[in-house]
Amino acid sequence: MGKFDAESKKYLSINRIFADAFNFLIYDGEPVIKPEALHAVDTTEIAIPYGHGARVPIQKYRDIMKIWAAMQDEDAVYVLLGGEAQNRVHYAMPVRDMLYDSINYVSQVDEAKRLYRNHGKDAGELSFEDGELKIRLTQEEFLSGFRKDDKLIPVITAVIYFGPDEWDGPTSIHDMLKVPDERMLRVIPNYSINLIAPARIDDEDFGKFNTDLGLAMKVIKYQKTSAVEIIQQTNHRKIDRGTAEFLNRVVNLNLVYQEPAEEGEVDMCKAMEDYTKKKEVLASIKTMKALGIEPEKIVEQVSQLFNTSKEYVEELMAPIPA
Repeated sequence: MGKFDAESKKYLSINRIFADAFNFLIYDGEPVIKPEALHAVDTTEIAIPYGHGARVPIQKYRDIMKIWAAMQDEDAVYVLLGGEAQNRVHYAMPVRDMLYDSINYVSQVDEAKRLYRNHGKDAGELSFEDGELKIRLTQEEFLSGFRKDDKLIPVITAVIYFGPDEWDGPTSIHDMLKVPDERMLRVIPNYSINLIAPARIDDEDFGKFNTDLGLAMKVIKYQKTSAVEIIQQTNHRKIDRGTAEFLNRVVNLNLVYQEPAEEGEVDMCKAMEDYTKKKEVLASIKTMKALGIEPEKIVEQVSQLFNTSKEYVEELMAPIPA
């Protein structure tokens, strides 16, 4: 797994970030999906619509997969949310996502079939307990492995593109087809990807994010031109640790900051100021060494010039060649 893959998946796996991405995608930023209502699929077993004992299919090929327990009239309604993190355009993404979603639906049908067929041999005998209610399968339901009234858990996949450039790849199956007659598209089912890409987000819409994911996406959008200015515009507002680490490592800000507590926050402006100051101190030390100035005088002059401690200057001097 590459550096980007590891860092982006770690970042998106944070429930508040994951929920924020899907709230932006589905609800235009309204915080409908609550972080505490998200659960990792591979550690969650729930009673899905086919009865007690049914299991949520595990799909390890997904970047991130979570199940959202949405409440409706005091009952839980489940939705599977899949996140695909990209730092480069994937020109076959519609096919890939369609396959992922289709396999998940197939797995749900197979799970229903497994559950029902474990309760009897023949359609006339097959039943399962749903509270006090006994349900028998018709011959058609037995052959299908799926009851007439069964419903699938919805699957929503979002492609989160962490690149500064435009997504110039296809966003639907129809975009990828070459047909002899456009009328054919009316009978060819389409599949469109749900894309969140910084370059496609208007500046005023970054405020629709409820976490620092909005800041991260804006910095990425302008990382080639004005990322530093965007961070400075936070005016020393504290940034959550996950976003700070993500920006530092994936956008290559190379900032050094004091590691906060597990749930702590980071002042990225202060980190940037420290980084700039460090570069200036190093440049001054190197120049003075090249002029043959004695180390003791360098320490004295640089510490006064930059209003910093002598110990800090001495620490930076050690690895610098004369």
